[in-house]
Amino acid sequence: MVAMAIAAIVLVSLISLVVASLDMEDYARRMTSATLIADGKLKEIERTGYPELSRVEGLVNDNDPTGFSYRTIVTETPIEDVRQVEVDVFWDKGRRSVSLIGYFAKK
Repeated sequence: MVAMAIAAIVLVSLISLVVASLDMEDYARRMTSATLIADGKLKEIERTGYPELSRVEGLVNDNDPTGFSYRTIVTETPIEDVRQVEVDVFWDKGRRSVSLIGYFAKK
């Protein structure tokens, strides 16, 4: 009887560890995906040249409204002809996010 009680306690502990591990794996996967999306947005802006001052928001995938969304903000910097681009990618209904910042100089 004592052995059964100990086994039950150990089993419950192992199950809770597995659940926590799955949650951490999901968070890491989404964090990686969000970082790659933000990096892609910065590269897209870099390909188009010197960015105009703007603020753009939208869904990463229009067919999946529950997935990732993004916000891109282009602002002036104290350095002439250099603009700051901040890309934020959100998931989990906006509760979690990743931010990347890039600086672009006029050529």
